[in-house]
Amino acid sequence: MEIDALIRENVRALEPYAPFSWGKEEKDFVRLDSNENPFPSPYNRYPDPYQRALKEVIANLKGVDSSHLFLGNGSDECIDLLIRLVCVPGKDNLVIFPPTYAMYEIYAQMNDVEVRKAPVDTDFQPEWEKLPLFIDDNTKLLFFCTPGNPVGNVIPLDAICRVAETFPGLVVVDEAYLDFSDASSAVGIIEKLRNVVVLQTLSKAWGAAGLRVGICMAHPLLVEYLNKMKPPYNISSAAQQEAIGCLNRHEAFRRAVLLIRQERERLKRIFCDVPWLQVIGKSEANFLLVSCPDCTGFYHYLLQHHVVVRLRQSLPHCGTCLRITVGTPEENDKLIQIIKDYQ
Repeated sequence: MEIDALIRENVRALEPYAPFSWGKEEKDFVRLDSNENPFPSPYNRYPDPYQRALKEVIANLKGVDSSHLFLGNGSDECIDLLIRLVCVPGKDNLVIFPPTYAMYEIYAQMNDVEVRKAPVDTDFQPEWEKLPLFIDDNTKLLFFCTPGNPVGNVIPLDAICRVAETFPGLVVVDEAYLDFSDASSAVGIIEKLRNVVVLQTLSKAWGAAGLRVGICMAHPLLVEYLNKMKPPYNISSAAQQEAIGCLNRHEAFRRAVLLIRQERERLKRIFCDVPWLQVIGKSEANFLLVSCPDCTGFYHYLLQHHVVVRLRQSLPHCGTCLRITVGTPEENDKLIQIIKDYQ
């Protein structure tokens, strides 16, 4: 695949804002280039625009070269930039598989890009044989969320690979919840399939949603273009430093993921014993999608008892559904008792 041919002409011609690229020798320079306050304080200097120290940690963790890494202000920034990278407003389109993460459609609408909604079957898997009906010469992106949101279902990687082998645009595999699953990551195929882009995040399993660090792994040329488009200092110094510390706490990460998976299965067993509650799909994420006859009434009942869940009844195939995140054992105990008391 010729990656340059995918990129919008105006992006190829873009001359990005170019901050001085500081290296390890930073202390040897007198910095009079960026109109910063020169007096020492924790954050008087702009952050590393390319997050090199953080990328080194992530590269080692993910088994990729840092040239394959782009970091965004959350995965949301990566999604927005990918759409703007290849989609001409008012002309091009992208394909999603509802129900799925809402921000794909929101950013498409913001960028005046048509959204095509391909169908899924009763197991929330894409209806692969129907996908070609939604693709034309102006289809530039396919978004696969796996495990999916709000169902938690895993889309087989080999099926995504088969699509990527023939699709002439970018195939984005959003793995925000992959750490809660046994499924294989698409990171292993980005060398072979240059049009595959993998999104991950520190917001879920790593417990760092407040840092807003999204991870995009892609062909180095795509990373170069994304770096041209991003705000020059899109991740703060504080976020970079805290993210490094977070990623070095491997044992805490493993314990948290294991406990969340155990609690997910515990909640699932209990929910399945509630006659008016139905667990939808086979979640491999840190949440469960459930259905009940009066989902709105149940939602407000939980709210009255200071438990907040997410109503999903407006999404396709989710007409009576709520998404419930797996909490701590104590939070889950409270939820279970409230459900038992519900009349």
